[in-house]
Amino acid sequence: MRVVVIGGTGLIGSKLVVALVDHGHEVVAASPRSGVNTLTGEGLAEAVKGADVVVDLTDSPSFEADAELAFSKVRRPISMKQGSQLG
Repeated sequence: MRVVVIGGTGLIGSKLVVALVDHGHEVVAASPRSGVNTLTGEGLAEAVKGADVVVDLTDSPSFEADAELAFSKVRRPISMKQGSQLG
């Protein structure tokens, strides 16, 4: 199974990637390091193409209320659009 882990190089995502690989899955760790910008959507369509499963482990880079709200307003619609294109 092809699994894309958005946030796959973070604290939790990196552990999930290892576990999935250990179970024989093809895994893409999507993150800014791999050219995926979840705030702008850059690289996201390419990363999720052909995926059977997408796991989104991203979070706001700030825990201040205004920053979190701004992150959610920008980030979630991009995620939903890309996810809906998977079918």
